[in-house]
Parts: sequence; C-alpha cells; structure tokens
Amino acid sequence: MNTPSKGTLGRNEPGETGVARQAAEFAAAFGRLIQEERKRQGLRQDELAMVSGTGKRFIVDLEAGKSTCQLGRSLHVANVLGLRIEDVLKDAQVRRANTSATPDIPDSDEEEPHGPSSGLL
Repeated sequence: MNTPSKGTLGRNEPGETGVARQAAEFAAAFGRLIQEERKRQGLRQDELAMVSGTGKRFIVDLEAGKSTCQLGRSLHVANVLGLRIEDVLKDAQVRRANTSATPDIPDSDEEEPHGPSSGLL
C-alpha cells in the first residue's frame, strides 16, 4: 500500500496515492513547459488559445498544471508550440532528477546518534 508523502512540488492531498501524486507533478511540469514555450514565442494565453483552437480557460488550466485537462487537447497545444512528446517526457525526467531528494548523510566527524561505533558489523 502506498503511503502519502510530500511530493517534490509540495502537493499532498489526504489519502493521495503515489500514482496520483506523480500524475499531479507531471501535470504541473507539463504546464510549466507549455507556459515557458508560449512566453519564449511571445504569445499571450488568448493568442495561444486562438491558434490552437482551444479556449483561454483551457490554456490557463493547462499552464496551472490542472491534471484533469484533456490529454489529447493538451498534446495538441504542445504540438502547436512545436513541442514533441519526446521533448515533454525528457523535460519531465530532467526536472524530476533535479528535484529528487538525496539522503542526508552525516559527515564523518559528526557525532553518531548512539555514540561512537566500534567499527564492527
């Protein structure tokens, strides 16, 4: 059974499963990627909505990382911006790797919590 733990984006709903948390994180990363590319191209949200055949509300929700945005329409918007699914997935993997927590390993000169070890296993 998956136990809820705080995600890398700080989202943690009561009873949220690991899959739901990861889906929310991916949706947020996808939304940021869409927003970054839209801004890079100098488009406003309403302009992207018009060229992609969607509504401004959809673009707002997509960029906000709303995980209930329709997948097909979301990918269509990415395609209109010139983003390929491979790029989207690669970006998500890079972001995830950069935000993964590393364990806190004490320095060798720090005091051990239960006194010095004997060095024996």
